[in-house]
Amino acid sequence: RNAPPRAGAMLETLRGLGYTTAAALADIVDNSVSAGAETVHIRFSWAAASSHVTVVDDGCGMTDPELESAMRLGARNPLDQRDARDLGRFGVGLKTASLSQCRRLTVASVSAGQMACLRWDLDALAANPDSDWLLHEGPAAGSEAMLAALNGAQAGTLVLWEVMDRVVTPGFGPEDFNDLIDRVENHLAMVFHRLLQG
Repeated sequence: RNAPPRAGAMLETLRGLGYTTAAALADIVDNSVSAGAETVHIRFSWAAASSHVTVVDDGCGMTDPELESAMRLGARNPLDQRDARDLGRFGVGLKTASLSQCRRLTVASVSAGQMACLRWDLDALAANPDSDWLLHEGPAAGSEAMLAALNGAQAGTLVLWEVMDRVVTPGFGPEDFNDLIDRVENHLAMVFHRLLQG
């Protein structure tokens, strides 16, 4: 019998893997390093419940089929041989790290000047619990401007976190957001210090 998991329930379960925001962003930066990026920009934008985070790199980018594979859960076998610079292992880091922090994950990627963009939206899945593993194309309505960092790029990838319910909880304010940025900065400096030192 074929008994696939329900998409929404499975993704909600994977949110509980215990990532901190800093560890989740380190996973995203790992992907950028694997893509040969020279520069990775992380931007925190405070807007209360509408706060968001973007991670933009200048790596090799992904074609539409490559992005679809990257957004698929368990797309890679951890036993497969990997490139020496590839820090990823299970094919779940991008999704589980991101969705541990937010309910809407959008990834836009440019390869050879062509952009592809896909989005997981847990609220849309919750509203349609019997839907299949529905990946949306393009950013959410009203979020188009958040992809502007890739305008004119020939290659690169942007990861956008929105509806950050695990970060901006009741009582969480701008000072807490600034403290979070400091913790992320310290964690990334510790994790990537050898890489930064060459």
